[in-house]
Amino acid sequence: MATVKLLTVAVPCYNSAAYMEKAVRSLVVGGEEMDVLLVDDGSTDETGAIADQLAQEYPAIIRVIHQPNGGHGAGLNRGIETAKGIYFKVVDSDDRLDAEGLKALLNLLRDHTEPDAQADLVVHDYVYDHGEEQAVFSIDYAGPFPQDRLFTWADCRRFSPANQFLIHCLVYRVGMLREHRYTLPEHTFYEDNLYVYQPLPWVQKLLYLHKPVYAYNVARDGQSVSEQNLIKRIDQLTSMITKMATTWRKSELDALPKPLRQYMINNVSGQLWSLCALHHIANTDDSRKLNAEMWDTIRTWDPDYYKAILRNPIGSMAHWQSGVGKWALVSAYRLGHKIMKFG
Repeated sequence: MATVKLLTVAVPCYNSAAYMEKAVRSLVVGGEEMDVLLVDDGSTDETGAIADQLAQEYPAIIRVIHQPNGGHGAGLNRGIETAKGIYFKVVDSDDRLDAEGLKALLNLLRDHTEPDAQADLVVHDYVYDHGEEQAVFSIDYAGPFPQDRLFTWADCRRFSPANQFLIHCLVYRVGMLREHRYTLPEHTFYEDNLYVYQPLPWVQKLLYLHKPVYAYNVARDGQSVSEQNLIKRIDQLTSMITKMATTWRKSELDALPKPLRQYMINNVSGQLWSLCALHHIANTDDSRKLNAEMWDTIRTWDPDYYKAILRNPIGSMAHWQSGVGKWALVSAYRLGHKIMKFG
């Protein structure tokens, strides 16, 4: 009898030969309940060959797709399209999963395979990984979330501004994503912001695992989240955050349970806060134009939503345009990156 695949993990790989094997070997410890999909996204190094070798070593766990370069979003789209698991997760090729955390996650998912018992979203804790250093910064969601049972957004307690999701802490039900024909933009960076935000109103039932599962590597040089690369690609980042902020109108958010509505406004406000800090750091004619056009797009798209952002303390700070306001925003942004030791 074939093993039921609990969890599909998509690993988008682009020129990842130097580090991808560590990520993949952290996944296979989950055994044959794992469906690990390595998406070789048009790599020009040995990534494809390494992926094929790993698939030969673990044929019951690992599959490989070789495709023309389409970006991180293309890897997620192929994963959602071809997933064999009940649940879906993304692991970047320079990150890893904790062995004990993965086993705990699979134990939880195993108890929620029957249709009536499935969660649309499973959230778990994660740590910031600093290579050889011990992780010093971790994120958990024990404040807003109940534990050890299925729950709804209405059961959640208030989200603090720090309780923001990243792609690293989320496990979606594959069926939910497919029911909504969910796809992500390709040939761009920073589409993961959309993946974190857009599906949340579709989520009816949740589970929370109060255990670190994901180790998010922030020590590698050249990462897309470094300040240098964020500014280099600020047009792409601005496009993705603008798409995020123009997904759900204020009237649609008002129909959601209060904790989710609050989270959605906090999340967009936080993303705008970081983005506007980067606009000010860049301090070019293009960055100022991007900033002005972004705010104008949001205001034109839904004036009530725009006002809701400005009523949010974080969103209001993001909108500061004075010299002192810009300085405060940039200083707070850089302090946060220093605390988390981003590479």
